[in-house]
Amino acid sequence: MNLEEVTFGNQVAENEANTLSTYFVETQAWKKLFKGEVDVIFGSKGAGKSALYTLLLNKKNSLYDRNIFLISAEKPTGKTVFSDMSNEPPTEENEFITLWKIYFCQLIVNWLIENEMCKGSAKVVKDKLIEAGLIEEENTIKRLLTSAKHFAKQLMRIEGLEGSLGSEGRVTGKITFHTPNQELKTKGYSSVDDLLDMLNEYLCEIGMVGWILCDRLDVAFDQSVELEKNALRALFKVYRDLEEYESIRLKIFLRDDIWTRITQEGFREASHINRDITISWNSRNLLNLIVSRALQNPSLLERYNVDSEEILADYDKQKDFYYKILPHQVDVGERQSETFEWILSRIRDGLNSTPPRELIHYYNEMVLQEISEQDIANNNVEEPNIISRAAIKNAAHEVSKTRVLRTLFAEYPEFKEDILAFENKKAEHNLETLCSVWGGDSDLALTKASKLSEIGFFELKTAKNEKVYKIPFIYRFYLNVTQGKAY
Repeated sequence: MNLEEVTFGNQVAENEANTLSTYFVETQAWKKLFKGEVDVIFGSKGAGKSALYTLLLNKKNSLYDRNIFLISAEKPTGKTVFSDMSNEPPTEENEFITLWKIYFCQLIVNWLIENEMCKGSAKVVKDKLIEAGLIEEENTIKRLLTSAKHFAKQLMRIEGLEGSLGSEGRVTGKITFHTPNQELKTKGYSSVDDLLDMLNEYLCEIGMVGWILCDRLDVAFDQSVELEKNALRALFKVYRDLEEYESIRLKIFLRDDIWTRITQEGFREASHINRDITISWNSRNLLNLIVSRALQNPSLLERYNVDSEEILADYDKQKDFYYKILPHQVDVGERQSETFEWILSRIRDGLNSTPPRELIHYYNEMVLQEISEQDIANNNVEEPNIISRAAIKNAAHEVSKTRVLRTLFAEYPEFKEDILAFENKKAEHNLETLCSVWGGDSDLALTKASKLSEIGFFELKTAKNEKVYKIPFIYRFYLNVTQGKAY
C-alpha cells in the first residue's frame, strides 16, 4: 500500500476544523460542555481544549436548535485579536473588568444586529454603544476590542479623577463604570452592568441563550506575565458577575498551568468556580483516539478489510486493529511493554501528562520515518504491519525536538540555559549532581529544580530519603540525555 496516503490527522485542532467531528472522541468533558453543564474547561497544553472549542463551533446549528447561539471572543486561528494589548495595556484590574464587560456587550449586540434581532431593550443598549463609538456599521471582533480598550481606559481615567461622572457628556454614550446616581439616571446614564442586565433580560424575553467562547488565552496575553495575570483574573471576576444571568454564559478554555500561575498568590474567586472540568486522558481513551483517526484512512480499511463502526463499538477490536498496523512490542522481550504503552512513555512529561497533540504528532512522524526507510530500500516491516520498529524508535527524536524547541524553549525562554546544561548528561539527578551541572550552591539548585519540575522538565521522585529529579524521555532524545543515574 501507499504509505503517503496514511495520516492520523492534524495535531492542531484549529487546522482540521472541517474533519475533526468525523473522528472526535466524545469524552466526558465534551458531553458536559455540550449539555451546558460546565463553563470552564482546564487542560494541559495539547490536551484538547481547542478541539472542544472547534467542535462546539461545528455544532452551532445543533445548539441553535436548543435556542443557544455561539459567539467567539477570539479568532480561531491566525494572529490573536489581543496582540496589540501590550500597547497601552489596562493599568488596573477595574479597567480590565470594564474592558471585558464592554466587549461582551458589543459581541452580543453585534450578533443580534447581524441576525436582525436587535429590538426592545437590546436596541437601547445598541444605541448607547453607537453613541459611544463602540458599535459601527461594519464590525470585526478586532475593531470591537480596540474600541472597548480605548473606552475602558477613558472611562477609568475620568471616574478615577472625579470619583464619578459629574456632568453629562464627559464620556459619550452615557455609560459609567459605577452605578449612576439618580440625577445621572434621569439624564440617561447607565452603568456597564446595566447594559448587561438589559441584554440578559431581552434574551430571556426572546428565549435565547448566548454562549461567549474564550479560547487561545495562552497566546492572547503572552506579551508579559503581569498582563496575563491582570487580564485573566479580571476575566474570572467578570465570569462570577455574569453567573447570575440565565441567558449570557461565558465558556472559558484555559491551560491548567496558567490557572495555577494566576492564582498562586491567592485568588478569592477561585473557590467559587464550580462549573468547571479538567480534561484528562487515560491509555484506553488515547488508544481509541488513535484508532478512530486510523480508521479515517480508506487505504487501511481496504488493506485490513474491516468495518470502522464495528471496530469502534468494541474496545478489544480496537486493540486488535491497532496491532495489525503496528508490532506488539518495540523492544522485544518478556518484561518489555507493549508498543502503545512504549509510545506513551516517550511523550509523557514530568507532570505525567500525555497530551493527544504529541501523540498524534508521534504517529504521523512514524509514517514519515517509515517512508524514509523504504525510500532507501530498507524495508523491515513485518506482516501484517505497515510500520517497523525502527520507524517507531526514530520518530521519538523528531517529536522530542519539536517539544523542546516549540514548547519548552518557546514558552519558557528563561530556563533555556539551565535546560541545555543537561545535554549529553545522565537522566537522573540528586541535589549534589544538580549543583555540579549548574555550578551553584544548593539553595539556587533547589530553586531552579523546583521551577523545572513545575513545568514538567523533571519528574520528581523520592529515593532513600532524598529527592531525585528525572528527565522524561520526551526531552531526552533532543538533548542526548542517556538512561541512568548521575550520582
